[in-house]
Amino acid sequence: MGYKKSVFQSLAMVTQLGLCVVTPVLFCVFAGNYIDSRYGTKTLVFLLILGTLGGGRGAYVMAKRLIDRQAKEEEEERLRLLESVLCSEDQSVTKPKTPGRIRSGREETDARKGGEELHE
Repeated sequence: MGYKKSVFQSLAMVTQLGLCVVTPVLFCVFAGNYIDSRYGTKTLVFLLILGTLGGGRGAYVMAKRLIDRQAKEEEEERLRLLESVLCSEDQSVTKPKTPGRIRSGREETDARKGGEELHE
């Protein structure tokens, strides 16, 4: 179920991002066209640039907000997981194993040789 939620969230984000960029550009083009036809000025290019900059800024702010929100959710999930591990009912703590007293292979052969020499 989490996979479908992620897909729908991604689709919604892409749609919002596209609308966030396109809306100011179209608004400024229509406003520039109206002003040019009504008053005979040449403001369409200026408003087109202004709309593009506004759309870019809107996309940047939206993406930054989304990234910050996802980072906050991941941090909350990490803290929740850490808390569940620390507060779990199975609070058995095991110590690491201490090194054994078994001799290494060379020491064993040296000991055997010494023992054999004693028997001979």
